[in-house]
Amino acid sequence: MRKIITLAAAAIMLAGCNNTTNTADNTSANRCVRPLPAGITADSLTDCTVPAQFKLADFDWTALTLTMTVYSEDLYDAVDISQLKAGDTIVYQGRNIVVAKIDDKDGFKTINDGIENDGADLQAGDGGTYRAIQLDDHSIYTTLGKATVPVASDLVVIDCGIEPTDPVDTIRTDARSYLQKLGQRDDFNELNTQVLIEGGKVTQIIRRWIP
Repeated sequence: MRKIITLAAAAIMLAGCNNTTNTADNTSANRCVRPLPAGITADSLTDCTVPAQFKLADFDWTALTLTMTVYSEDLYDAVDISQLKAGDTIVYQGRNIVVAKIDDKDGFKTINDGIENDGADLQAGDGGTYRAIQLDDHSIYTTLGKATVPVASDLVVIDCGIEPTDPVDTIRTDARSYLQKLGQRDDFNELNTQVLIEGGKVTQIIRRWIP
């Protein structure tokens, strides 16, 4: 998924890139590479799949809605990343990082010795993109905002187990009962949860096991 930048975030990012350009035909100038726009906003969720964070208490079973914080995955255009050079700037985790060195190996690009050294880590992804990654290879996400979305009466929940080898549960009937029995396992967050929205309603919640 692609990332939309709020006006406030955009102002911060642009402030650090005033003396750069991201036009491919100006090879003599330093460039600023930003994550791709998401193409959606938190108030326009109609047909999409979004990383999301919520707790069981965020369900309103009377109104049949779910209030969640919606995110987008930070993705970069692969051409932009391939053209990065020393002196360019990359916007990563909301920070403007001036590129000093780039290491390229097995589909990974490590900028300024990586995230553990205040640099950046990127991995080649699908559709001509690179994704920003953090520790444990988790993607980096940007908050789009909160949204309250109607929940379909035939909501499907696809849920991981407690251990990585546990079978995945697919709940196609009475998802409410299943969710209410989870107890303290209500750690639905952008790192492990994808919410499918169809026709403006939540039709599927998928939670995968992560370290």
